[in-house]
Amino acid sequence: MDMEKILQSLVPVKGVFSDEQIAEMVANETPLQKQFDNRVGPSVDGSPTIDYHVFSPAKKGDTAKYPVLIWLHGMSQGARFREPIRGTDVANFASLEFQAKFGGGAYVVVPRANEDLGMYATEGFLFTNSWLSGYDATKTAGPVPELLMNAIESGRQIPPSQMPELAAALRQFLSEEEANVDLSRVYLAGFSAGGYMTWQTMLAMPDVFAAAVPICQAHIVPTDDALQTISNIPLWVICGEKDYLYGLSVAPTIERLTETHTADLRVTIFENVYNPDRTPAEDEHFSWVPVTFDMFYNDGKPYDEKYPKGFIDWLMSHKK
Repeated sequence: MDMEKILQSLVPVKGVFSDEQIAEMVANETPLQKQFDNRVGPSVDGSPTIDYHVFSPAKKGDTAKYPVLIWLHGMSQGARFREPIRGTDVANFASLEFQAKFGGGAYVVVPRANEDLGMYATEGFLFTNSWLSGYDATKTAGPVPELLMNAIESGRQIPPSQMPELAAALRQFLSEEEANVDLSRVYLAGFSAGGYMTWQTMLAMPDVFAAAVPICQAHIVPTDDALQTISNIPLWVICGEKDYLYGLSVAPTIERLTETHTADLRVTIFENVYNPDRTPAEDEHFSWVPVTFDMFYNDGKPYDEKYPKGFIDWLMSHKK
């Protein structure tokens, strides 16, 4: 790999899409996607703010309390405005069917990493401002850390973690919606880089979540001390067996959890990852797809026969 050539070719992604193109993309969203509004979290000591998108079940004058599902996207889906909504089927959780499964409604909160502020495209992709920023690439392995390591060795600075800004945005949301949020039922899930950030968010805010679901988590094996911090949070760990991240970070984490976790612990490892119509998923890494369909195939069969009641039912079985 000719790093000098690659570094010369780096092009900031910000500005690649014009305002007109972004407006066209929003206009082409599905009716469910359009139900998510746009909000901005607070700055932390002058740092860039975090966008987040919210589906609200509350109506004007409503006094009901609703659970909250926070969904953290994977790498590349933070590069464009509202891309976390369009990049997966997370908007399914705003459907009438899924809202009913939450017992009459739930907030769905989808933050966006600031990839457009520091993401660079080359012959591969070098994401320097994703959820993964701020971790020590010299002590991990795999395709993304290799690129980051090469960048570090070439003198390119990696931005600090966005965890302070994400935490500030989430606490802002919970404060603003205090009248209608059931603080005993705040749930967290994320996939790939968002699975990495799911762990970081639990560790940064262990007092907040009633349950969490790290999906095909990228490049993190929490230490025993870290796992003790969140040992009382029910977890459902999900990944594909053929996903390269399974052996790299998911399997070692499961091994540690089985030794230390005191709360409810579920593990689903797909032999193969399928779409809801039972066709093979685009990639064995795409184990978030079943989750966005509540862990049911279109014919009503559960993805994991050990857990036949689905994703939302499991979330709602837990409260602080």
